[in-house]
Amino acid sequence: MRCVDDQTARLMEIHNGASLFRKSESPSRHLTEHLCIVKYVTIADSPTSKIGRPRSTRMHTVICDAVLDLVNGGATLSSLSFVSISRDTGISRNSIYRRWKSKEQLYSDVVKSMNRQLPDLTEQSTRENLFVLMKTFDDVVERSEGRMEQAIVAEAQNFPDLHEQYLIEIVAPFNHVLKLAIRRGKETREIRADVDENLLAE
Repeated sequence: MRCVDDQTARLMEIHNGASLFRKSESPSRHLTEHLCIVKYVTIADSPTSKIGRPRSTRMHTVICDAVLDLVNGGATLSSLSFVSISRDTGISRNSIYRRWKSKEQLYSDVVKSMNRQLPDLTEQSTRENLFVLMKTFDDVVERSEGRMEQAIVAEAQNFPDLHEQYLIEIVAPFNHVLKLAIRRGKETREIRADVDENLLAE
């Protein structure tokens, strides 16, 4: 009879579908341990179980408002720094860096906060609709958002992605509503049919 060492015998047992548990140890004990390991891995890998510091909505608003105020006070986008923003708000630089890795990311959130509420066009005259739209535009220009828009346009070469975002999120929606008002004016013959709405919107 051929002698088989313990290790070889063990492999043969596994291959033949024998019990994975040694006779000297309780199967229920191993099963419990395996279930605990699976449960631990499942909980550790679950996205909802990760613990982290929640972002402060108030801090986000305070810093975005601070950028608008500083730009309205004469600061340029290039001259602003996290140091000056930290000094103005009293929020540590580390807290600002944890939320935004660069000024470009911060300015992008500032633009998102500037989304203006555009008035709905009514059945009133085209003249009245255009007046309401222009008043909305003038109100923005007089606020700090208006100075920020000027700063973005002035430094378009330094911040091209920011300028593109501004055109898409701020300028384009306003021009769209303005063109709708002009088209309605053409339909009601309050505006001449040969007027170029694209040129007039500019």
